Amino acid sequence: CLSVKEGSLFAEVYNCDFEKSPKPSWAERAKKQLYRSDYVYAHYVHYATVTGGTLRTKEEAKKLNEGWNQHFRESRATDRVTDEIRQAVMLHTKTTVPEYTTDWKTRCKASTKTAHGKDCRVGFPWPQNDATSHSKATADGFGHNCFTNEKLANFWIPQLRDAIEKRNVRIEHLRNMNII
Repeated sequence: CLSVKEGSLFAEVYNCDFEKSPKPSWAERAKKQLYRSDYVYAHYVHYATVTGGTLRTKEEAKKLNEGWNQHFRESRATDRVTDEIRQAVMLHTKTTVPEYTTDWKTRCKASTKTAHGKDCRVGFPWPQNDATSHSKATADGFGHNCFTNEKLANFWIPQLRDAIEKRNVRIEHLRNMNII
């Protein structure tokens, strides 16, 4: 079983996607929606379950000269595709079940051919995010298999670490004052 290195943030550990950004068209089904905060009234995980559209009454729709149906669906016509590199990206961070990482030292070797469903589930980023580079494996022989989001690594993670440090300083100050 693998464990996360002490002091690592989930955003760092999971910043290794098997598809390079921007994602290919087949990944469209997995894209997530971003809404203005004043439009979403309830969330379930990252799904907006109650939005302004679902709450709109027949009378309100009539005043806006819009159609109304008791079975409301968000319209794809109002969607705007986000630029994953410059605007926003959703990073999937979740617990990895132990079975996915068992025998990883064998499964992840560049020279290993694995059976269906036994692929390497541990990320080894391509150098400079270039899958065509001459380097097919790390110095330890593990095959490169994923791409990092450079804006996340170089812009957002440093800001997050800075915010965490400032919060820790503030908490320590409050503890020293016996406030918490």
